[in-house]
Amino acid sequence: MKTINIKINGMTCASCVLHVETDLKELDGVEEAVVNLPLKKGSVTFDPKKLTEKDIIDAVKKAGYKASVVGDKHEGHDADDHAGHAQQEDNAHIKERMQKLVVAAVLTVIILSLGFIWKIDKGMEVMMLLSLVIILYSGRDFFTKGIPDLFKGRPAMDTLVALGMGAAFLYSTYLFLFTDIHEEYFMDVAVIATFILLGRYLEAKAKGRASTAIRKLLELSAKVAHRLKKDGSTEDIPADQVQLNDLLRVKPGEKIPTDGMITEGYGAFDESMVTGESIPIDKGEGDKVIGATINGNTAFTMKATKVGSETMLSQIIKMVQDAQMHKAPIQKLVDVVAGYFVWGVLTIATITFLGWMFLGNGSITSALIPTVAVLIIACPCALGLATPISIVVGSGKGAQLGILIKKTESLEKAHKITAIAFDKTGTITKGHPEVQEFKLLNGDKAQAHNLALALEEQSEHPLAKSVIDYVKKEDLIKGLQRVNDFKAVIGLGVKGKIDKKEYHFGSSRYMKDLDVITKENHKEIEKMQEKGYTVLCLANNEQILALFGVQDGIKESSKYAIELLKKRHIKTVMITGDNEKVANAIAKEVGIDEVHSGVTPDKKSAIIAQLQKDGHFVAMAGDGINDSPALAKADVGIAMGTGTDVAIETGDLVLVKGDLQKATEAIELSRATLRNIKQNLFWAFFYNSIGIPLAALGFLSPAVSAGAMAFSSVSVVLNALRLKRFKVKY
Repeated sequence: MKTINIKINGMTCASCVLHVETDLKELDGVEEAVVNLPLKKGSVTFDPKKLTEKDIIDAVKKAGYKASVVGDKHEGHDADDHAGHAQQEDNAHIKERMQKLVVAAVLTVIILSLGFIWKIDKGMEVMMLLSLVIILYSGRDFFTKGIPDLFKGRPAMDTLVALGMGAAFLYSTYLFLFTDIHEEYFMDVAVIATFILLGRYLEAKAKGRASTAIRKLLELSAKVAHRLKKDGSTEDIPADQVQLNDLLRVKPGEKIPTDGMITEGYGAFDESMVTGESIPIDKGEGDKVIGATINGNTAFTMKATKVGSETMLSQIIKMVQDAQMHKAPIQKLVDVVAGYFVWGVLTIATITFLGWMFLGNGSITSALIPTVAVLIIACPCALGLATPISIVVGSGKGAQLGILIKKTESLEKAHKITAIAFDKTGTITKGHPEVQEFKLLNGDKAQAHNLALALEEQSEHPLAKSVIDYVKKEDLIKGLQRVNDFKAVIGLGVKGKIDKKEYHFGSSRYMKDLDVITKENHKEIEKMQEKGYTVLCLANNEQILALFGVQDGIKESSKYAIELLKKRHIKTVMITGDNEKVANAIAKEVGIDEVHSGVTPDKKSAIIAQLQKDGHFVAMAGDGINDSPALAKADVGIAMGTGTDVAIETGDLVLVKGDLQKATEAIELSRATLRNIKQNLFWAFFYNSIGIPLAALGFLSPAVSAGAMAFSSVSVVLNALRLKRFKVKY
């Protein structure tokens, strides 16, 4: 199967979306077709053996819309070019709507003046001609789209407008040319067109603001890279031409060209565009840097480790694009309703006309005006925008907060979460061991630090780095001592001679083999082990000198994040493969309700299933490959952006910084977005449920109906834009 994105111009309402999707899904070979009204885009998954891209474009064109294939250009300058091209298209579209609106508004003012202020010869002829100009120029699209849709048996918003304006104009023209009845509705035609065009212009402006998230992300990328040549000099190249493993020089204050690793130098990096964290992060040789983040006031050399579509920025852009293209479950229901809605309106308009003809005074005039008013006020534009505009704004806001919404469904349903399960390592904890406690038993603290550093600098054990980092941080080292006869004792520790005296560093089991454990130091070792620490011992041949309690460090935000979740009455569960003692110690420190330790990956998903069976709506937060089954099983999978690619691929939401506090923000953003959608749908249905009966009973003129319809569409878009100001109240 192959998936392509297509640009679709000419859609105005939910009915248009339904028509395009229906035509695409009817093609033999199309597996899925999703169309987004605010973005004016579609995503089609199809079998390339049965269909070509041209077949898909032709199907959209046959439905009455303009279409073109959009390449997968979310990387480098191609992305910038595409963003610029899309911006130019949007600007041209808005400019065209403005021109048509201005022409209609000016001519409407003249027509109203002729009707109420100026009395000139041939005034009626002038009004008729000016209203005809409005129909042929400003309102041309209503007729070129709406009437063909009617004959195809697929009436949409433009059909209702075309029928309303056309009926009013033709009837007025007939009365003026062929009868002595002095009634005309040329003013109504002009005002209807002006109000609807005003509404569409404001919509276009507002929708442009709503869908700026992708464009802003694209603008973040660096434009130039300084590549190191073999002779040591640098050459400036476009950032999108950087190749894997290229050595790049980054100057102070510049954007980093691509993802990579520092090979020489250091710096303080503003990574707020990825993590949302405004405090610069210090990094040195061997540390990873992220493309498009900003270097501080030092220069450094880096090696490109990811380029093009593999970079974090490109992946973020792709996730946001995918999220905005897909539909929330509530939108699918709205699309179905909208498909029947227009037929319902046409039925009501017919009943209105017949009712006024047979129950009123029997004149066509008395029947036509309320019928036109019904057709105009019932346009389902607000209904079609209600859900997708909120999703577009909500997912864009999520990206700004460092929450990537991969599946739109998750944005709609995250607010339902009643239980959240966490992996321990890399999710609650930092994912790497740290010395949490130091206990001096004999001798001098500075000497113990010096001996530990000298031995562990020679070791390749994963825990050695935690001891080295701790000792260096304490800053008691005056100079690294020389180690002779160094030897790794497999599975136990290391030993070596310093100043002709033998020292040992390793596990308590190693200390037992050396026979240096006493009743007193055994108690100290047990105290540390009860806290869930892995105990490393420094000793000579006679006694233990010091103890180092090592444990995976808890993220600074984890405890607060758990508190926030519990305040929202969400059950917290830890599921880890670590031992019971360590798991319980971590859970107790951060305040988790329930602990499952020593769990294998398949058991993790079984625990999720049991929570669901108990009636919970479950989220799973994890970062490793072993968490993937549980992430997939959960109602909402929350992947740590600092974790493995497999976990990120499996999750529904990605917390870029790997900060659990963002999980709370994701839940609150879900609540705010769904609330916004419901508000939009309420107002969309409210306008119609109140307006249609009033129009049918003759209380609303066509002109007032046009104003109300335009206002309903604009109010829905403006309400969705309030999500841009979303903030979590802690």
